[in-house]
Amino acid sequence: MAEKRPQRRPEARQAAPLFADGKKRTVYDQDRDTEYIRPRRKKKKSSGSDILYTIAIVIFAAIFLVSGGMLLKRLWDDRQTENEFAALSDLIDETATTAADGESGNAEKFARLVERNPEFIGWISIEGTNLDFPVMYSPSRADFYLRHDFEGEYSNYGVPYLDEDCTLTSDARSDNLIIYGHNMKTGTIFGCLTGYKDESYYREHPDITFDTLYGDGTYEVFAAFAIDVATDTGFAYNTYIDMDQASFDEFVGEAKRRSDVDSGITPQYGDELLTLSTCEYSSSNGRYVVCARRVENAG
Repeated sequence: MAEKRPQRRPEARQAAPLFADGKKRTVYDQDRDTEYIRPRRKKKKSSGSDILYTIAIVIFAAIFLVSGGMLLKRLWDDRQTENEFAALSDLIDETATTAADGESGNAEKFARLVERNPEFIGWISIEGTNLDFPVMYSPSRADFYLRHDFEGEYSNYGVPYLDEDCTLTSDARSDNLIIYGHNMKTGTIFGCLTGYKDESYYREHPDITFDTLYGDGTYEVFAAFAIDVATDTGFAYNTYIDMDQASFDEFVGEAKRRSDVDSGITPQYGDELLTLSTCEYSSSNGRYVVCARRVENAG
């Protein structure tokens, strides 16, 4: 009878090795021993700071997306507005002749624009810039075109317009024609006027063209300055419209004193003046003002 072999006892598993500090450590199972059990990691609890961080990231992402969308919309609106004004400029008949009676006038030249809107009074431009727009005149509706387009529909861009206290007809005009236009921060409408802060810009763009229904006109810039209309009330520049000699000299002297450019030009009483006004953002109620005198008359 065969001798019964004694059963072998399973070998006891070695205890985890002791390290120099006498503590047991879990050793990475490099040999992938099937008996090795990876220690379960404890799930980290979200702290209050983690939650706030996540909320902040979401908020900043939303702000970024909204800001980006607004910027894209502004650029799109700018392009649409530019296209609309370009379409209006196409209505000007540059081949039109003067009136049959020999009097200078632009009735034929601007006929299609007047047909579209009888409150059209002229066209203003500065060569070499994007300032090239119609000018409206609505004395019974003050500042109407500040927020309305050429067709009379609401618009953030508006249309440059003549001050309602000015006179501009076939047989009478104010000493100083004041025209307002927006500075849209992207440089559209009258935004380029702030370029006159730089002397070199003035040298490159010394003249303004303002052709009205009653004749063409070229004006040379003699002063350009910034003013805060809320805090600097001593010089209400847009009230100097129909002036006696004292008022005329006062306006010219103060405009030149404040001017960012040294034009060397001093208008004399009897000269026809043109003043352009737009927003200027170095102060909350800032305006930038460009003053010019007429040097070329057509009629």
